[in-house]
Amino acid sequence: MLIDCSYFTDGPRHIQNATLCNPGKMPNPNAEEVNGAIEAYIRKFQKPFLKGVVGAPTAGAIMSYLKLIDMDEHEERDAALDMVLEQLREPFANYVFYKILRDANNQATMTGLVRLKCANTYVAPLRRQVSAWNDMVDMIADFSEWCKTSDCNISGITVDSNFLTKINALNL
Repeated sequence: MLIDCSYFTDGPRHIQNATLCNPGKMPNPNAEEVNGAIEAYIRKFQKPFLKGVVGAPTAGAIMSYLKLIDMDEHEERDAALDMVLEQLREPFANYVFYKILRDANNQATMTGLVRLKCANTYVAPLRRQVSAWNDMVDMIADFSEWCKTSDCNISGITVDSNFLTKINALNL
């Protein structure tokens, strides 16, 4: 995977009970469930993110490369792809955080959406969503500019304009 739960353990993307511990050695009973939910979001949104940020052909190559690395940690590394991956980790973490916040404050039922009570506060995550998205857009804009330099050895990278468009609290 492009990222892991470590991107959500502290700082502006902090998710309560996200942890770096190995399964079976969690600091509290909820940590394994939280990590599992974060990893599910990462798996679900990694491919659409990569397709939007680097284009479908390059996204396919990156996905294959990530699978090889996940299966065999000692796999020979591709320096050009590693440089691209390093540029994409932080924006992808913001993208995943945005998606988690989008889903975190309501629950689907047979009769409609129900707003959930938060354990600590009753503040909707809209401001943090907007901030996470706009930070991601800034990072992807920097990535797009970096791709045009001689430092990037991967050709054919195309960024979807949706990933370069900031939003506001009205999602406009």
